[in-house]
Amino acid sequence: MVTNTMLTATLNSLVLAATLGNAPIDINQLDGQTTSGTLVSLSPDQMVVETDDGTQTFTTREIFSLTFVDSYGDEDFIPLEDPLVVQFVDGSSLQATGFQVEAGRATVLRPEDDPIRAATRSVHSVRFFKPTVELSKQWDDIETASDVAGDVLVIRKTLTVEDENGIEQESIGLDSLEGVLYDITDESVAFEFDGTRVDVPRHKVEGVIYFRRTGARLAEPTSRVSTVDGTIWNLKSCQLDGDTLKGVSVGGVRLSMPLASLTKLDFSVGNLVFLSDLEPSTFHWKADFQTSKTPSVVPTWYHLRLDEGFYGGPLRLDSRSYEKGLSLHSQTKLSYRLTRDFDRFAAIAGIDDRFQADGNVTLTISGDGKQLLSEDLAGSRNIEINLDLRGIRRLEILVDYGDDEVGYGDYLNLCNARLMK
Repeated sequence: MVTNTMLTATLNSLVLAATLGNAPIDINQLDGQTTSGTLVSLSPDQMVVETDDGTQTFTTREIFSLTFVDSYGDEDFIPLEDPLVVQFVDGSSLQATGFQVEAGRATVLRPEDDPIRAATRSVHSVRFFKPTVELSKQWDDIETASDVAGDVLVIRKTLTVEDENGIEQESIGLDSLEGVLYDITDESVAFEFDGTRVDVPRHKVEGVIYFRRTGARLAEPTSRVSTVDGTIWNLKSCQLDGDTLKGVSVGGVRLSMPLASLTKLDFSVGNLVFLSDLEPSTFHWKADFQTSKTPSVVPTWYHLRLDEGFYGGPLRLDSRSYEKGLSLHSQTKLSYRLTRDFDRFAAIAGIDDRFQADGNVTLTISGDGKQLLSEDLAGSRNIEINLDLRGIRRLEILVDYGDDEVGYGDYLNLCNARLMK
């Protein structure tokens, strides 16, 4: 008998086989440039790409991300009809067609890839049914409970309630039991509760949540890979092997993924943090002239913009667009409290392309009250910022008037503003 899941897996495999070959990619560099080419090799520290201008080598520290051009798109990919959702302790997440456990070793079945085998200690949770809006809140409450000291079995239960017309209606709810999880098959989940071990039918189990003692801290990922079906892996290392990306997740799972199934390989995760992804500890913008009649909405016109320029559109400098960064108006002061150790602060700063005719500002950056940089920026002048942050716990950014002492056109972009380890 051919099931829908088997048919989906077969069709996806056929599409995948047709797209294998060289791997055309777009390299999104931190300096705003985009380079297109074919991926030749990839190691933890660098990649080699064949471009129209010849072979080029890039270090992973100068790359924001790789976009895989030939990964099959929505028109080709057929999503799984009833996927299992597996979450790992390192934040990785994937959809699967099956999940089994024997003697503490989990086997995760995937439609187009080899089975993934991992210790259950690397698994956070598994949902055997496709998540629904109605049950998501109940699942989240169970998953985030703070008083749990063991594995959790989440049971589906039938509830009977009366609607507004007094007619009884059946619905599905969730309940949970705390104990010890053992082997899991397609038919049952072995679970010990209050000293009694039982085999619970799988069709009655919404999912399982594995207990993990607090205090054990995982290493930061060096990259994050995304696939067409929404799978995300946080990687400790990865390298190219023919038409396959091989790697090890932060949680210790060994992976092998066809390049045609990949959409993005992000090198920013773990290595750096963008300021636009952080909440400033302080922000202040001072109006040129402010009276009791000044509309209260005025400060919002000049508020900090994240990952976009003023009045919409991308951040632009020197005819290049940037995905990440800050856009600030003169008379703006903001600060960030650094709760982790960082070595450098880097960015590309200049007046937004659309306002270069009038923009004129002074940019000052300080660390723990000590001035690290002060530059006048006007017209088309851009600067690359690379500042030592070692030992600094408070980063302060001030954008003030330039030589003209007026704020007209003073729109400064800090493109790819980032904290680096």
